[in-house]
Amino acid sequence: MTILEIKKEFFGKIDPLDLDLIISSAIKKPREFVLAHPEYEIPKFKIENLKLKISRRKRGEPLAHILGHKEFFSLDFKVTKNTLIPRPETEIIVEEVLKLNPKNKVVIDVGTGSGNIIISLAKKIQEKNIFFGIDISEKALRIAKQNAKRNDLDEKIKFFNGDLLLPLIKNRKLEIKNSKFIILANLPYLSKKIYGAAPKDVKNYEPKSALYSPREGLAHYEKLLKQIGLLQTIINQESKIIILEISPEQKSKLRPIIKNYLPKAKIEFQKDLAGKWRVCKIFIN
Repeated sequence: MTILEIKKEFFGKIDPLDLDLIISSAIKKPREFVLAHPEYEIPKFKIENLKLKISRRKRGEPLAHILGHKEFFSLDFKVTKNTLIPRPETEIIVEEVLKLNPKNKVVIDVGTGSGNIIISLAKKIQEKNIFFGIDISEKALRIAKQNAKRNDLDEKIKFFNGDLLLPLIKNRKLEIKNSKFIILANLPYLSKKIYGAAPKDVKNYEPKSALYSPREGLAHYEKLLKQIGLLQTIINQESKIIILEISPEQKSKLRPIIKNYLPKAKIEFQKDLAGKWRVCKIFIN
């Protein structure tokens, strides 16, 4: 079968862009080739695998899972059913850190997942920073380590398995005292109501543990803020900046929680490109 014949067979059954990308992946050629060469004969031994991938997409499986990777901040990341698929809106966290003069700081990515945030930062920041990625899921952490290696950063980033900041709180051997910290987190923040209304391709294929959080979606962040307060009593720090990705409706609810655990904090909220409140920045001097 030719590329054109495949496209005709599945026209209107899946998104045309998705179809192009699946064909591109199956024949191991760029999408530009798929568009420019409709007459290309797809090898017979690849047809079955190609149609299987198209069927998976028709059933609603995310394209990133079918292709096995997803682009984030111009880098390519391996993703599996054990990790959250990187979202474009999360790039704002990377952009905000890069604006902060992150030189000579300890950068901690809590709930690192596929490692997309910390790896993107470690790739961009060439100064002598210390980079940590932490995740409670060992399976997700394995993917993060693979992504660090494929981006030549496996020696630049240290990964820890554990519950939020506990690996750093318990590990007294880490040379991070008297350091300036940037703590980043894209933790589960969907409330029961919002998770219940999420698309099927999200609920059926991405880990619920990476999306849903009790208490109106803020249980994980409240636990993190409590741990940050504890970390502050253990480690002498010159300053700390915390950047959280949030759900837009959480803006008013999150402020009193922050003040409860970090009463001296300065709090800022920022909108994403869609005009929705997406980022909470916390400054502690």
